[in-house]
Amino acid sequence: MSNFLQVFYVLFSAVLVSLAIPNEILPLGSPYIALFSLIPFYIALSRCRSYREAFWLSGLQIIVVHLISSLWLAFFKDFAIFTLGASAVATGFLGAVFGIILYLPFSRETPHTRMIEAAGSDTRRIPLRIFWFAGVYTLYEWYKSTGFLGYPWGTLSSTAFRWRLFMQTADLAGTYGVTFLFALFSSVCAEGILLASRLYMSPNPHSAFTAFRNCARTCIVLIACAFMYGAVQYAVPRRPVKILNTVMVQQNYNPWNSANDDDTILLSERLTEDKINELIRQGSRPDLVVWSEGVLQHAFPYSAEYYTKFPFDEPLSSFIGRMNTPFIIGGSYLADAAHRSFNNAALLFDKTGTFRGSYGKIHLVPFAEVIPGIEYKWVQTVMQKVVGISAGWKTGDQYVYFDIPGSWASDSRKPDVKVIPLDGTASGPSSGENTAPTVRVSTPICFDDSFPEVCRPLFLNGSELFMNITDDSWSLMNSAEYQHFIIASYRAIEYRTTLARSTNAGVSVVLDPAARILSEMPLFVADSTAVSIPVYKRQITVYALFGNWLPWLIALLAACYFVYAVATGNRPEDVPGERFLQQKTKKRRAKQPKKAGKGKKTDSYTLLTTY
Repeated sequence: MSNFLQVFYVLFSAVLVSLAIPNEILPLGSPYIALFSLIPFYIALSRCRSYREAFWLSGLQIIVVHLISSLWLAFFKDFAIFTLGASAVATGFLGAVFGIILYLPFSRETPHTRMIEAAGSDTRRIPLRIFWFAGVYTLYEWYKSTGFLGYPWGTLSSTAFRWRLFMQTADLAGTYGVTFLFALFSSVCAEGILLASRLYMSPNPHSAFTAFRNCARTCIVLIACAFMYGAVQYAVPRRPVKILNTVMVQQNYNPWNSANDDDTILLSERLTEDKINELIRQGSRPDLVVWSEGVLQHAFPYSAEYYTKFPFDEPLSSFIGRMNTPFIIGGSYLADAAHRSFNNAALLFDKTGTFRGSYGKIHLVPFAEVIPGIEYKWVQTVMQKVVGISAGWKTGDQYVYFDIPGSWASDSRKPDVKVIPLDGTASGPSSGENTAPTVRVSTPICFDDSFPEVCRPLFLNGSELFMNITDDSWSLMNSAEYQHFIIASYRAIEYRTTLARSTNAGVSVVLDPAARILSEMPLFVADSTAVSIPVYKRQITVYALFGNWLPWLIALLAACYFVYAVATGNRPEDVPGERFLQQKTKKRRAKQPKKAGKGKKTDSYTLLTTY
C-alpha cells in the first residue's frame, strides 16, 4: 500500500506541474497551481526507504511532466523518436539522478531522530529538508536547461507569466530565482503536513513548531519581497531613446509542406505591402521589415542571383527594392562550402534588395538540427534509415549584429553634430534632428531566445534590441507557442531590453523591459503588424553582470553538505538526533540507583553486596 501511495503522490504532483505549465486548457499556465504542485512529490520522497526508491519515483515524476507538457514535440517532422522519445528518457534519467540528491537529508533520518524532532529536542533538520529540496530542485531545472542538451521547457519558472510582478526578480537571479521561490513554498507546505502528522501526539511540540514557523516566515517574506520588488520595477518610468518602426509578418505557412518557397514568399510579400501601404496612408514609413525563420529555402550567398528571378510573379530582390526598406528574413547560409555545411540563418537585405550578411543560429536543437558525430559515415547511414536524412545544420560561431537606421524618440534629446573635413575647415555644431540613429539589432533564432547563454553575450556585446525569428508552426498546438513565448519573455526582464518576436504562427509579439505586451498577433493566423518598437538606454542588470550566480551558489552549498554527509556516513554518533538520544540515555542510567543484590565479580568468587 505504501508503494502504491507514493506512486500516486508522484503522478498527482506531475499532473499538477503539467497543469501549471502553459497548456491547452490554461494557455498562460497557472502560478497558483505551481505554488502547491510539488507538495505530493516532497511527501513521496520523505517516505522513501532507499535511494533506489527515490531514483525511480523521481524519474517517474519528471518523465510524466515531460510527456504531458511537451506532447507537441511528437509533431517535429520525422524526429519524434528523438524530440519526444529520446528527450523524455534523457530528462527522466536526469530527474532520477537528482532524485537521489533530493533524498539525501531524508535518508539520514531514523525513528529515533523523528521521535526527538517531534519532541522538540533537536529541530535542525526541519529547515535543512525544506531548503535542501527547494535548492536541489532549482539545480535540476538549471542543469536540464543548460548546455548542448539543454531543454528549458517544463520548468516552474514558465508558470509565472500571469504574475508579471513576480517575474521581475529575473533581472537579479534569472529564471532560477522564480523556480526557487515556487519550490520553497511547496516544500514548506509539505513539511508542515508531515510535521502535523507527527506533532499532534507530541508532549512538547513547541520547539519543532517554532523551527517550522521560522522557515514559513522566511518563505513568505521572500515571496513578499519578490512582489514588492516587482511592483517597483513595473512602475519605473522607462522612456525610449530611439524608435524602430517595424513591420512584422506572420505567414502561418508551414514550409515543411511545400516543395519550394514561392508560395511563402508571395504570401509574405502581400502581407508586407498591405501593411506598408497602410503606414504610408498614415504619413509614416517602416524602418525595417521582418519575416520569420526558415522562409527562404535556397542558401545564400550563392542563391542571391536566384532571388532576382524568383518567384516569377515578383522576384524577392525586386520586391524589397520596391518597398525601399531593409529586410530581415529567415533562411539558410552556406557556412562551409568544402563540407556543404549550412547555417540556420537570419539574412539581412538593404533597402535595394542586396544581401548584406547573416547571423547563424548558435543553439541548435540537439538530434534534430544538429547530430553529434554526423561527420562519420556510419552515423549518416543510421540517420538516413531512421529519419530519412544524413545531415544537419552547422552551429553559428559568431555574435552578429545588424545596425538598422531608426529614429529618435519624440522626447529624447537630439545630439548636436560637428563635422571636421580633411581640408581643415571645421563647421560649427548643428542640430542632429535630421541625423537618423542606428539601432543595434541582434537576431536570436527560435531556440536561441530560450537560452541566457546565447542572449547574455549578445546583450553584453552591444545588442539594443532582441529581434527573434521563429518557426513553431510544425507544433500544431497552442501550448507549444505559449511555452516558447513565456520562456523567451524572461530575456526582456533579465537585461531590461526590448524583445520582439516575429514568428511563422505565433506568438508574434513585442515586449518592453518589464515584459509588458506592446503588440501581439493571434496564433495560427496569417497576419502582419506595424509597430513602433521602443529602444531603451542599455543598463547592466545584476543578472547580466553575474549570470546564473544563484544556482552556482546553491551548488556550492549543496556540495559542502554532501561532503559532510559522506564523511560522517550513517554512524549514529554523527547524526545529531542519535547523538542527543545517546547522551540522554547515558545521563538517565547514571542517575538510576543500582539494584540490591547485584553481583560483583572478583578473581575467585562472587561477592554479594547490598546498598
